[in-house]
Amino acid sequence: MAEYKFVDHWQIRAPIEVVYQHVADPRTYAQWWRDYDRVTILKDAPFPYVGGQAEFLVRSPFGYRLLIDVTTVAAEPPRSIVTETRGQLEGTGIWDFEETDGVTHVTFTWIVRTHHRLINRLEWAAKPLFALSHAIVSGRGHRGLKRLLEKEQSGQWPVVSGQ
Repeated sequence: MAEYKFVDHWQIRAPIEVVYQHVADPRTYAQWWRDYDRVTILKDAPFPYVGGQAEFLVRSPFGYRLLIDVTTVAAEPPRSIVTETRGQLEGTGIWDFEETDGVTHVTFTWIVRTHHRLINRLEWAAKPLFALSHAIVSGRGHRGLKRLLEKEQSGQWPVVSGQ
């Protein structure tokens, strides 16, 4: 079982609270993260969603899909979110947010092990491919959230329903 550590850095010109709300609430992912083919809320929890659980079907740019179950285990709005992942990937995700001069800086650290048979069987070749796949999917998420939140420069950012 291969282990992976990914550290992604996103910068979005939007208030930290708005960026945080969209990342924290998986129900918004269909609006901005095209690689999430399906998001199913398994256990709903009120904001900040600690204890909330969602199942994601994530599409790789290389044709495979990963089914993962993500639970929010800790949150300090609007500064951090900690998640646990189970399913074809198992591990921990840490989202950190900070705002400087109107730009929210997001750091996502994801440490996971794979339970995907094909990826594990071909680890020698799959490890760099899986890392590239992650970089592409993360980049699409970053660009999608930027498009959604930066399109309104007048200060009228989209609000997550129920907030």
